[in-house]
Amino acid sequence: MTAPRPLPQNHDLERQALASVLVDPEAWAFLAPLAPDAWHNPATKELAGLFHDLHAAGQPLDDAGLILGRAVESGRGHLVNAAFLAGVMTAETTGFYAEHYAAELRRLHGRRETIRRSHQAIHHATEGDLSAEELAALVSQIGGALEDRRKQGFTTHAQAIDAALADIESTAPNALSTGFSDLDDQILGFEPGALYVLAARPAMGKTALGYSFGLHTARNGGHVGVASLEMPAKALALRALATAAGVDLHAIRQRTTSAMDRERLRVQASRMRALPITYFEATDQTGASIARDARQLRQAGQLDLLLIDYLQLIESGKGGNENRVQEVSAISRSLKKLAMELEIPIVVLSQLSRAVEMRPNHRPMLSDLRESGAIEQDADTVMFIYRDEYYNKETDQQGIAEVIVAKQRSGPVGTVRLSFSSEYVRFGNLNRNPALL
Repeated sequence: MTAPRPLPQNHDLERQALASVLVDPEAWAFLAPLAPDAWHNPATKELAGLFHDLHAAGQPLDDAGLILGRAVESGRGHLVNAAFLAGVMTAETTGFYAEHYAAELRRLHGRRETIRRSHQAIHHATEGDLSAEELAALVSQIGGALEDRRKQGFTTHAQAIDAALADIESTAPNALSTGFSDLDDQILGFEPGALYVLAARPAMGKTALGYSFGLHTARNGGHVGVASLEMPAKALALRALATAAGVDLHAIRQRTTSAMDRERLRVQASRMRALPITYFEATDQTGASIARDARQLRQAGQLDLLLIDYLQLIESGKGGNENRVQEVSAISRSLKKLAMELEIPIVVLSQLSRAVEMRPNHRPMLSDLRESGAIEQDADTVMFIYRDEYYNKETDQQGIAEVIVAKQRSGPVGTVRLSFSSEYVRFGNLNRNPALL
C-alpha cells in the first residue's frame, strides 16, 4: 500500500522566516499578517504566536530571554525552549528576505488549505449529506484558498488602529458612487463588505433604481454582477437602452417606435455593449448558487458590485417544509457574510409587506420589510422608495421620488429626493442636470 504523500510544507523556511525577525525585528511587519496555520511546524507556530503577543505589548522581538520567559508563562515552553530557539538563531538570514518568506509560506498554506477543502468536498460527495447546490458552493470555495488575500484569523488592536489611520489619511475614495449626488452625500456610496437593502412596494421603481446603481458602476469601470430572479437579462438590457436613449419603454413593447427612436436605441446599444456587466442566468438560482457564481467572478477579478433582484425570490435549495421567514433570514445573513468575504458591496432588492397600503401615510418603515426582521439586522443600510404621485394623483410632488434611508449602521438616517420619469423609468438628480442613467 502506498504511503500518503506529506502535505506541502517547508519547516526550514519557517525557521529562517522567524530567524529574520530575531536579526531584524522590523521584518515582523511582513510576517505578522500570515494566518496562524501558515506555520505548519508546531514549534514555529508557537514562536510566531509569541511574536504576536510581544509586538502587541510593545516589547522587543529580539530578546531571547524575554521570549523564553514568555513561552514558559504562556505554557509554550515545551515547544519554544532554549534548544529550539538556539536552532532558529543559527539560520543564516537577514530581514531583507522576510517578504519573500511570507509569500512562500502563504503559498504553501494555500496549497494545504486547498487539499483540506478538496477532502471535505470528497467526503460530502461520498456521504451524499448535502444538496447539489450546497455541494457546488463548497466546491467553488476550493480555489479561493490559493488567493493571496493576506487574511488571518485574528487582528491585533494595533493592526486595527493602523488600518483605521491609513483609511483616514487616504485621499482615494473607499466606496462606489451610487450615481446620485445627494444620495452619495447621505450614505457616502457603496462600501466594500457592506450589505445594502433597497425595498419598495411594486411599481415604485426599485428594479430601475437598483439597476441604475449597477450601470453607473459599470460606466466607471467597475465590474458588476446581476442576479435577477424576476427579469431575464434581455429585459433588463431593454430597460437600460430605453432609459439611456430616452425612448418610451411602452412604445418599444408595442412596436410603435419611430425610425428616430430606433436610431437612438442603436447608438446607445453600441455605447453600452462593452459595459462590464455579467448576469447570473440560472433558472433555479439559490443562495448557494449565487454565492458560488459570485466567488467565481471575484476570483477572476470581474466583480466589484453585486446586485440581487430580489431577496424574497431566492430559495435555499434545501427543499422540505422549512419556515419561509427562517429561510429568508438565513439567506440575508449569508449575503452579509458573502459581502465581507468578497470585500465588495452587495445591493439586494426587497419587497415590502402590504401593511404599507393600510396606513394613511404610505411611507415605508423598517417593520414593513417582508418575511424577515433579520433583514433589518443584517443590512448595513436599508433604503425605501416612496413616490407620492402613485398614491395621490393631485400631489404637488409629481415626478419626485423619495429615497428614505431608514437605517445606516455608520451614518445618519434621512430622506433624499430624486427626480423620476415614469415614461422612461428613470431616476435623476433633482435640481441638477439629469444624467441619463
